[in-house]
Amino acid sequence: MSLTDQPKRRGRPPSGGREAILAATLQLLRERGISNLNSREVAARAGVSDASVYYHFHDRAGLLQAVFEAGMQPLAYLSTLAEDERDPLKVLSGAAHALESFFDDVLPVIFASQSDPELRDAMIAHMRQHDLGPHRGVKAIGGYLRREQRAGRIQADVDVEAIAMLLIDSCLGRAMRKQMLPAEGAKLPSLDKIVATINGLLG
Repeated sequence: MSLTDQPKRRGRPPSGGREAILAATLQLLRERGISNLNSREVAARAGVSDASVYYHFHDRAGLLQAVFEAGMQPLAYLSTLAEDERDPLKVLSGAAHALESFFDDVLPVIFASQSDPELRDAMIAHMRQHDLGPHRGVKAIGGYLRREQRAGRIQADVDVEAIAMLLIDSCLGRAMRKQMLPAEGAKLPSLDKIVATINGLLG
């Protein structure tokens, strides 16, 4: 029975770890995609009861949204870019590693939602409701770079939003290629090399 077919239950949630369910869902999405995702396998992989999945997440859309939100945890770095940090290379490196970790975890969810119109619409609505998207990263990274630019540590003619977008798209591209062609991942330029190159554009 799929997650969407299960009747709603009442009462106190059975014992079972929410985090274990999220980790199991992400693992199954990476291995098999959305078409083979069902509560029984998620529960078995997580080591919890089947009913726990429904109590915590209700349906597949709720489960995917929760996995997406859990994957956002590394992005907390972007909201704490230190105003007193004087090394853009260090900041860009930290942002890049946070972004790639984020994409590594959320791309399976995005790919899965795109294969099902109902899930896709639910995911889009969730992102709009919470104002999620690459513009948040551009604003955070661009804001830090603009402060450095005003302080004279970055060339005045550098488009800081373009630099931020270049960094985000580079991390997205690496994450996508690693997931679509795992064997090719080792052949890609390292994240540190990409960051050093982008940092060189700052002058």
